[in-house]
Amino acid sequence: VGCKAILVFFQYGVMANFYWLLVEGLYLHVLLVLIFSPNRHFTVYLLIGWGIPTIFIITWTVTRIILEDTGCWDTNEHGGPWWVIRIPILISIIVNFILFISIIRILLQKLRSPDVGGNDQSQYKRLAKSTLLLIPLFGVHYTVFALFPDRSSNNYKIIFELCLGSFQGLIVAVLYCFLNSEV
Repeated sequence: VGCKAILVFFQYGVMANFYWLLVEGLYLHVLLVLIFSPNRHFTVYLLIGWGIPTIFIITWTVTRIILEDTGCWDTNEHGGPWWVIRIPILISIIVNFILFISIIRILLQKLRSPDVGGNDQSQYKRLAKSTLLLIPLFGVHYTVFALFPDRSSNNYKIIFELCLGSFQGLIVAVLYCFLNSEV
């Protein structure tokens, strides 16, 4: 029971990580689109970041108990319970990637406006810098292997996620906190 409980909390942490990346994307998108919005929607963000993973982890736990209650739940012989976690994570990755593209489009429109000074080269440098800063914040690197089957790309996926995913929090902290003069 203890091993299963630890695995449930582990899976909850993984899913909450993806949904908090989604919340960051939603928050930034709302800031850019609705400039004068007095309502900050923090309760909705909290429900998305903690609530949606809770619902799916409870559903996953129940389906594991009913369909595949063997061992410590660290293997997936049947695909059903695993997809209860996998589909919401894939949806959050896809929605976050769409928000990322939308924000890049908004930044490109703002850089092309006549109010922004500078030549084309400096505008593209600003766009490239903005894009590179948003990649770790949105977790865009997860889209690389999101739609591939686990068995076909498992070795490359592990190496890729260990290299980029492990340092994502550090990269975001350095870029948005330690190098930010406002913080």
